[in-house]
Amino acid sequence: MRRIHIIEDDPEISALLSSYLTERQFECTVSASAEEAYQHAPDLFDLMIVDVMLPGDSGLEVCRHIRQMSDIPIIILSAVKGDTERIIGIELGADDYIEKPFNPRELLARINALLRRTGSHQAKATSGKLQFSGWVLDLSAEQLHGPGNLLVPLSTREYSVLAILARTSPNPVSRDDLAQLLIGQDIEPGDRRIDILVSRLRKKLFDIDKEADFIRTVRNQGYKFCSDITPLDAAASNQTSSGGRRE
Repeated sequence: MRRIHIIEDDPEISALLSSYLTERQFECTVSASAEEAYQHAPDLFDLMIVDVMLPGDSGLEVCRHIRQMSDIPIIILSAVKGDTERIIGIELGADDYIEKPFNPRELLARINALLRRTGSHQAKATSGKLQFSGWVLDLSAEQLHGPGNLLVPLSTREYSVLAILARTSPNPVSRDDLAQLLIGQDIEPGDRRIDILVSRLRKKLFDIDKEADFIRTVRNQGYKFCSDITPLDAAASNQTSSGGRRE
């Protein structure tokens, strides 16, 4: 089932959209503000529908924010007529733009067209290198190199946790979102699998560098990556050695 994140502060519109799309075999999550939306990792979804007029950060700011970490398809909704916001939205990385009021059937057609074009849920950043505090996360090779170009042996899920948190930085990712992304299911309140996984990853980082306090717990929100990240140009970055296959 494909997942859609609806970011809309009008409860009537969000309820209509959610009900309409759920009946057509989509799984919908609704956020009433940008701040609420930021609590969910973009990689958890196949597509986002974003209203322009939101409390706090506008839908255009949401679009800008999401494009810094993900290529997930984005459809912007707006009650404002004219080309100005449409052009700005597209320039900020939106894939489509629909004016309110809209026909739900037209929106559905555009959703399906976007998902066919993008291959659905293949929109997350999976290539390039990210540098932080002397470390390099190689998204293409799915490897982590510590200070001195030391290859850090990580399991598949340990690597995935680090990549998810780094791509969504500086926003926290909830345990529930991590569980969906890593094991494909919700977890019960007493289920500590995600916490144990994060603890294991932290230990491996600390074993190499006692200052590697990159992953922090955010009360009632989940986990957050806390280090400035610089994307590295693949051609300019140092070549890393292969090997160190994960478990």
